[in-house]
Amino acid sequence: MKPMDTLPRSPADDDPDPALWQAALSARRPVRVPRPAGWLRLESGRLSTDQALKNLETMVSLLQRALEGLNGIDQLHGDALVVVNDTWHKGDKSRGPPEGIAPQVRLRLGQMDEIVRQCRFHGRGLLDGQSGVVGVGLGVDFIRGGPNTRSSPPEGYPVSIDLLPTRAFILGGISLDEDWVREEKEIFLAEGEHFIRYRLGPKETVASLLAAIRTESRAAGLDLEIGMTGQRRLIVRHSQYGAQYKFKACSALTPLLSKRPGKVEWSRRGRDIQGTLGGEPAFGIGRMLIGYLDSAHTSELAVVWNGGGLQGESGGRCYVVQNGLSFQDNEGIGAMPVRIVLPSLYTHQLGRWMDTASGYDSLSDVRFGGWEELRDSLHLLLAVSLELDDWNERLQGWIKRYQNQALACLRKGHPHREAPRMDERVTAEQAERMARQLRSLMQRQVAAMG
Repeated sequence: MKPMDTLPRSPADDDPDPALWQAALSARRPVRVPRPAGWLRLESGRLSTDQALKNLETMVSLLQRALEGLNGIDQLHGDALVVVNDTWHKGDKSRGPPEGIAPQVRLRLGQMDEIVRQCRFHGRGLLDGQSGVVGVGLGVDFIRGGPNTRSSPPEGYPVSIDLLPTRAFILGGISLDEDWVREEKEIFLAEGEHFIRYRLGPKETVASLLAAIRTESRAAGLDLEIGMTGQRRLIVRHSQYGAQYKFKACSALTPLLSKRPGKVEWSRRGRDIQGTLGGEPAFGIGRMLIGYLDSAHTSELAVVWNGGGLQGESGGRCYVVQNGLSFQDNEGIGAMPVRIVLPSLYTHQLGRWMDTASGYDSLSDVRFGGWEELRDSLHLLLAVSLELDDWNERLQGWIKRYQNQALACLRKGHPHREAPRMDERVTAEQAERMARQLRSLMQRQVAAMG
């Protein structure tokens, strides 16, 4: 097998034609992205130690290039987060957000997308979906797949939703009317470290109460929705679906909000989505349904219920193509191939599972026309930071694993020389240099024996 560094770039390595993608989305079918030929190709029969070492070295270099791009994206995302966070906490809420914030954030989001476009390894995109799993959904939104997610049949994987997700809420104990409102003195709401204490005035009305606690909640950064039911009862809901979100509330003198006046009450727990993917068990996190690791076909496949109508009132479909990187990392006959899946980090793919009152579908949708839009943009940026941190940890773990395997191959090829062990002080560059030196030594000794 040729080392990757000697391979020329081919026309098939270029980005897929946007028209093909548009046609695929219209037909609800994913496009299989062209893949370069000749590198990281599995060979039949016995794989030599030298060939296994070449595969490991190639994969480490590829992953280091992906990590370099991810770190650049993370830095730009962090800059945008700082701008939005500072504006939220230091801005004058009596006026609109400063006009200059939108160009600053847009510039950084555009630079993030440019890094995604430029992050390539011998012509193959690493962070644009070409080296991962691509898909589209019907009734649900495709989010991601894993190394063991298999390409779906032409009709796609059926997505069956047994229970829809719900949001944590607190429902007031009595109907809202002017007499009860005039009896109340204070409404308390708290979510995490953020809270409000709204003191009602002597001329408070139902309309002014609802408007005031909505305004103060937004200003305090609470991710809550406040409204009134058809029975005119005060209801407070969390903006996010799922069991992990909660808040607490209290009405001081009346059951307007808490059933027992003066007692802080926790919200009723929300519910995660429940269902199956391709007929295989899956677990829910909020609106997101994820295939179990040991599922035969839908391992780590993740889709999100988008709140719309579902096919047959119970589910949808997801069409998936596996474009992960396959390679062999052990010599010998019958060695199992390894598959690596890298994420698509375009801004229109980040944060798609996050719910916002402003209706953002992804990070690319953030707006700053008002304080509510700015607050939702801040929440979305914070959620995306978790995605980036998770992928950073995965990439670093893979790099360390395959560096260690490469050093093990060298020790096996030259048993009389002790190869250095990887530890926290050994950088990726040092590890590559040591691997080259040991490999060169092994090749010279083999040549001398011949």
